[in-house]
Amino acid sequence: MPIFKNEIPILEFDTEQSAVIMPGHHSDYHFPQKAVMLFMELEIDDFAAQNECEVIGKFVSVTKEFCVYKTKINCVDIAFVQAPLGGAGAVQIMEQLIAGGVEEIIAAGCCGALVEDAEGAFFVPTAALRQEGTSYHYLPPSREIALDAAPIKAICSVLEKSELRYRTCKTWTTDGFYRETKEMVRYRKSEGYSVVEMECASLAACAKMRGILFGQVLFTADSLADVDAYDIRNWGNNFFEAAMKVAMEAITEVKV
Repeated sequence: MPIFKNEIPILEFDTEQSAVIMPGHHSDYHFPQKAVMLFMELEIDDFAAQNECEVIGKFVSVTKEFCVYKTKINCVDIAFVQAPLGGAGAVQIMEQLIAGGVEEIIAAGCCGALVEDAEGAFFVPTAALRQEGTSYHYLPPSREIALDAAPIKAICSVLEKSELRYRTCKTWTTDGFYRETKEMVRYRKSEGYSVVEMECASLAACAKMRGILFGQVLFTADSLADVDAYDIRNWGNNFFEAAMKVAMEAITEVKV
C-alpha cells in the first residue's frame, strides 16, 4: 500500500492499516459491543464501587493503569473506562477497546466554551476541526471530520428526555492547550466553532478507520467566549456525573 509523502511530515499518510505494533497484541480481552470513554475519574470510581461493577480488562501505560469495567444499563451490557487527556492517549485506549470487540463508542467530557453560555451547557459535536496530530495517522489530511449520525441521534434523544439543554455544534480539537491565542480563538469563532477540546477529531478519525461508530457529548467548563476576560469558572466540576449518565444511557440507544 502506498505512502503519500509530503514536505510537511504531519501531512504524510500511510494507507496500510496494519502496523508493527497492533492493539490487543498482549491480551485476549472480550468486551461488549458498546462502550463509553469518560474523561473523568472520581465519578467512574464512585459508580463502579456503588454498582459493584466487574473489572473486565486493564490497560497498562507508563503513567497509570486504566481499568475497564462492565455494567448493565437498560438491560444492555456496556464497557466503560477512564480516558486520558489528549488525543494520542485517548486513541490508545480506543484502539484497545476496538481490539477487544467494541463496535460502538460514546465519549463524554468537558470542553471550553467559545460562545456565551452557562457553565455545564451540553454540546453534541457533528464535526471536529483537525488541529491536532493524531487524526493524521488515521485518515488522509482534511480540515474537518464528520461524526457518525447514529450516536449523535442517540445522545440528542437522551439529552431531550433528561430535559437537559443542549446544542449540536462544530468543535475545535487542538493539542496546544497553551496556544489558544486571542487571535486564534477569534478566528475559530468566526469559522463557526462553538467549543474547544483536545480529543474529538482524534477519536473520530480512529473510529472511522477501524470501521466503528463514535459520538461524543461535551459540557462546557471554562469560557473563552470573551478573550479579554478568560473565565475558568468551576471547570465544570458539577456536571461530570450528569455527562456520564447521558453517555451511558445514549450508548444503549445507538442503532446500527
